[in-house]
Amino acid sequence: MNKGFIINDSITDGANGIEFHYWLKRENDVAKVIFTGEKAIFFIESDTELSADRRFERKSLNLKAFNGRKVDGLYFKFQKDYLQVKKEFEERGIRTYESDIWANDRFLMERFINGSFEFNGPSQNTKGYETFVNPNIKSCSFVPKFEIMSLDIETSLGTDLYSIAIHQIGTEEIKKVYMIGDLEDRDGVEFFQTEKDLLVKFLRDFQDFNPEVIVGWHVIGFDLKFLEDKCLSLGLKLNLGRNNSEVRLDQRANGQWFANINGRVVLDGPRVLKLAFYQFENFKLSTVSKAVLGGNKDIEAEGSEKVEEIERRFHEDKFSLAKYNLLDCTLVLDIFSKLSLVDHLTKRVLYSGLLLDKLGISTRAFDHIYLPKVHRKGFVANNVLDIQKEKASLGGYVMEAKAGLHEHVVVLDFKSLYPTIIKTFKIDPIGRLHGNIDPVTTVTGVQYSKKEHILPGIIDELLLKRAEAKRNNDQNLSQAVKILMNSFYGVLGSAGCRFYHADLASSITETGQWILKQSIQYIEENGHKVVYGDTDSLFIKLNFLEVGSRDQTANDLAKKINNFLSEKIKKRFSVESHLEMEYEKYFSKLFLPFSRGGDQGTKKRYVGLLGNGELYFSGMEYVRSDWTKLAKKFQFELFKKYFHGESLEEFIKDFVAEFKSGLFDDLIIYKKRLSKPLDEYTKSNPPHVKAAKLLREKNPDMFIKDVEYVMTRFGPIPASFEIKDVDYSHYIDKQLAPIGNDVLKFLEKDFDDIVSGSQMTLF
Repeated sequence: MNKGFIINDSITDGANGIEFHYWLKRENDVAKVIFTGEKAIFFIESDTELSADRRFERKSLNLKAFNGRKVDGLYFKFQKDYLQVKKEFEERGIRTYESDIWANDRFLMERFINGSFEFNGPSQNTKGYETFVNPNIKSCSFVPKFEIMSLDIETSLGTDLYSIAIHQIGTEEIKKVYMIGDLEDRDGVEFFQTEKDLLVKFLRDFQDFNPEVIVGWHVIGFDLKFLEDKCLSLGLKLNLGRNNSEVRLDQRANGQWFANINGRVVLDGPRVLKLAFYQFENFKLSTVSKAVLGGNKDIEAEGSEKVEEIERRFHEDKFSLAKYNLLDCTLVLDIFSKLSLVDHLTKRVLYSGLLLDKLGISTRAFDHIYLPKVHRKGFVANNVLDIQKEKASLGGYVMEAKAGLHEHVVVLDFKSLYPTIIKTFKIDPIGRLHGNIDPVTTVTGVQYSKKEHILPGIIDELLLKRAEAKRNNDQNLSQAVKILMNSFYGVLGSAGCRFYHADLASSITETGQWILKQSIQYIEENGHKVVYGDTDSLFIKLNFLEVGSRDQTANDLAKKINNFLSEKIKKRFSVESHLEMEYEKYFSKLFLPFSRGGDQGTKKRYVGLLGNGELYFSGMEYVRSDWTKLAKKFQFELFKKYFHGESLEEFIKDFVAEFKSGLFDDLIIYKKRLSKPLDEYTKSNPPHVKAAKLLREKNPDMFIKDVEYVMTRFGPIPASFEIKDVDYSHYIDKQLAPIGNDVLKFLEKDFDDIVSGSQMTLF
């Protein structure tokens, strides 16, 4: 049997009907697998009257919709007929079911194939790869080693192509730069007189390099788009696919770019990092490489200064530009390698069923896993657009913090709270339909069947797999399973899910609230003080005699809560509890602020001093992207001194004085994203919009999404402009004072009183 990992897929109408094409990476090469003679299908209610139509075959099925209506299947030989009839039915008001699922996706999910499969049958060699038609297949778990190419281009500010660099790893390592110029080739740099000559040679070599994975930084929306436009202008085609097929680029409504290349997949660095839940100050290559690798780009400048330096090197020192171009490729590869990003993504493919370029669409992952099991229970699902969200469910319980400074606090946390609630209380779309069969009634009063359900079993399998991954120290697999499990609650509460029902999400969250409140009551009735609680975590103050054995005490507390909940849930709901609370961390000191402008403890904001001496911020300005580096620096140093009992007054006075002297002028940039196109801001002009409009005046063709600006005495100015007359009083009042008063309030002092002497003489 051959084993292959699916790189990408497509659906097309062949001469004899629908064809599914899958490109798969085997151990040492890539193969193409084609399935013919398959049918596309959607469902209609059985009492729907239709005239005879040669475009489809209607079959009576032993299936029904969630509303209880019996359904028939319409089977289509051609995809074009499927799409046409679907559109006609929509226009005529004929209700369909599952007509928004692509046939090639259904083909995989109904066979429980997640990203890879075994296949066997006759084949033929075609243009350097092996093609299988209608082989026997079965599911497997297989991930090969990939040929990975990092691609980067350098251009002028206009439309001139300067160079293309590639760095490929896999069977062998390849480093090469293609550059415009009349110098002699050396050190892996090849020169060409014209852009067309360069591109022709690059495209020819690319087929020999033959990568399965292409990586880069904004590689689709910039590099590939630029190359596509350049090829078009020169009468060429950007043929990067296998058998010299052309690249197909697509920009979605949200601005995200996607590339479809036969037998290859493109992974864009920033998107992959966000998919893997990494957070950085920003997602510029220089920022990420410095944070991950500790290294720097060859050109540190940004904006116009960067373009000027690139143009200078191109005209004066081409080999220096080639070095810079290639280094960017290497940095991207090193980031992917250091963070094991490809391994992370492939393991998510194996558990979500979504292919590499479709990861992150949690509703589709849920469909892939859940829908085939629904069919085997005798049901079909709604179309997503037919779902109407009835009401928003309550979130998790967040306890009002007991504001102030607390010593010796342990944090207990429920492992996978929402997934284990689903498993314990059998919360499930199918289980809700069968709620009268051996029911468990949740705290919301909704009944779910203890016997007829699907999702609890899926979660049980995933929990076992995650435990195995942890035992094997496979962090990528553990995270892949965790991401998938934790998405289930959000999916069930989303109108973008075809299985949405208001009872499902509310059953989960309100049960979670009940569990947390019951745990708090138990803890406090047994001699401990809970200073804060949030969704799945409890912050418990230790008694004085317990501090010396804090770890043992915390573990014992977690065990007692688990036993308490198990008994209570068994007695009230007649089900076995799968909830598990565990000891997460210890704070030698924990600060819980008041809400700003009030005398109540705030929620989701705190700072703690961990047992190892490190500061831990949650929800505070230090970890928020919409506050300046100035605020972050001030808050970090403020709490470092506060937790160690040092004078805050002297620190605040000195910090403000240094700030007004210009010492921190490099820390005052605001960063904010436009929530809509700039031209649509007509009624309001907040500071970031004003700055963006100034940018637009200077560069009318500039696409603006993220805005960086500085507050001056003349208003907000783009950070890329020459900055004069910084409005220091603005930053003192809006950035420093609120942070300072969070702490000073408990010391019966005021920020303005401390700095007023120097602040009044500012100007």
